[in-house]
Amino acid sequence: MADKIKIKLAKGAEELGLALMLQDLLSQNLEQNPHKIKDFKKLNMDIGLIVPDAEVELTMAFKDGLTIHKGIKGKPKLLITSEADTIMALSNLKIKGGMPYYFDKTGLEVLKAMLTRKLKVKGMILHFASLIRMSKVMSVN
Repeated sequence: MADKIKIKLAKGAEELGLALMLQDLLSQNLEQNPHKIKDFKKLNMDIGLIVPDAEVELTMAFKDGLTIHKGIKGKPKLLITSEADTIMALSNLKIKGGMPYYFDKTGLEVLKAMLTRKLKVKGMILHFASLIRMSKVMSVN
């Protein structure tokens, strides 16, 4: 890949299975889908992830690549809180017409989680475009 993106783990994050999985997922996804690099580079912000059932909190700092930190650092522009299975479903969302597709089994599960507040996204209104970019970058479909 001509445009290699750095995705690294900050000290302490290497002990988090979710951080390792995200690093691997994003690295492979960008390598296999180079058209996603443009959206990745526009994510110039911090995104927090809280997964209560796995007792994991991390911050994805998108600046000159991506650094994944253990814990919530500073004030992330987007803060996503959900159970582990819903976080995994997010990576399986289909993207159609440049937007997440909520009208198949996976999409309906994610939509239901949002409506029942099992998936919370703080900052979604102010940073909607970044949330869409994040969905595109994370999606393996």
